[in-house]
Amino acid sequence: MIFLSIGSKPIIPPIKGLKEVGYHTSDTILYEKKLPESIAIIGGGYIAAEYGHFFSAMGSKVTIIGRNPRFLPQEEPEVSSLAGKELAKRLTLLTGYEALEASRAGNRKNVLTTNRQNGEQRTIEVQEIMIASGRGPTTDILHPERAGIETDGRGWVQVDEFLETSAPNVWAFGDANGKYLFKHKANYDTTIVYYNAVLKRKVPVDYHAVPHAVFTDPEIASVGLREMEAIEKYGEAEILIGLERYQDTAKGEAMAVKDYFVKVIVQRQNLKILGAHIIGPQASVLIQEIINLMYTQDQSAQPLLDAMHIHPALNEVVQRAFQGLTTAAQHQHELRHQMQTDKE
Repeated sequence: MIFLSIGSKPIIPPIKGLKEVGYHTSDTILYEKKLPESIAIIGGGYIAAEYGHFFSAMGSKVTIIGRNPRFLPQEEPEVSSLAGKELAKRLTLLTGYEALEASRAGNRKNVLTTNRQNGEQRTIEVQEIMIASGRGPTTDILHPERAGIETDGRGWVQVDEFLETSAPNVWAFGDANGKYLFKHKANYDTTIVYYNAVLKRKVPVDYHAVPHAVFTDPEIASVGLREMEAIEKYGEAEILIGLERYQDTAKGEAMAVKDYFVKVIVQRQNLKILGAHIIGPQASVLIQEIINLMYTQDQSAQPLLDAMHIHPALNEVVQRAFQGLTTAAQHQHELRHQMQTDKE
């Protein structure tokens, strides 16, 4: 019996001069003994967002350089937009920029970047460089093919629904199989592997509601489908969307927070929860009552609607999001109206 809990490793983009200049990754940066005066973080996803927030809060001058035109592109567009807007108050956020070359000037490091849309070039001068452009498999040094263990085109270990590899009695879980690179998902996988490898129960994995959180300020949490994914899967006429702002609840008003919100997506005919997306204080806590319902038999939002919620508590914002369901078209209309109002 062999368990492959081999994790993942940082993906290093082919930036000229990077190796010679030197850089950090999320695997090495926390070994530093001294706070860098300035740091360029190359990447625009979860890792870049969290470390950008961390170093900015600690006092570093931070520049995030992301290739994608949208910051945090894995999130809903309105979540990404608000997160970028808030973080940009405390750091420099460059989206749609490519890092071309790294060089050294004395004890400083330069990163040459180019705007992917118009070709404009900018040089960012910093004390340290951190690469946060995603994570990849470690199978290139393990050669699993020698044991008859199949991998996919990127090198992640292939597993069946019970997390067993193509080699009998060899199991791969956590980051090793390339599915949802989160610690809580790896914890879940260990239970499934124990059931199947040790207890021989044949329990399949269930990834229909894998949540995640981005621990920035504002905090972000998400589970299930995004709006466009739900429309593509079920059809626009078959989904309803609810959105409630923190500031429109008593607790949110008392906290004097602005713009933060809870967005939920349900199936029209039975109120089955398809997805939820929260940006604001305690997002990772608030989303848990939604996640729990997504693991019930019918996955319905009805118990949340029926349940008595403490007033004035922040979780009222979650209940009210489900109470204000509208069509996708109406939701988008209200978003455009709100954006126009904010501009005025």
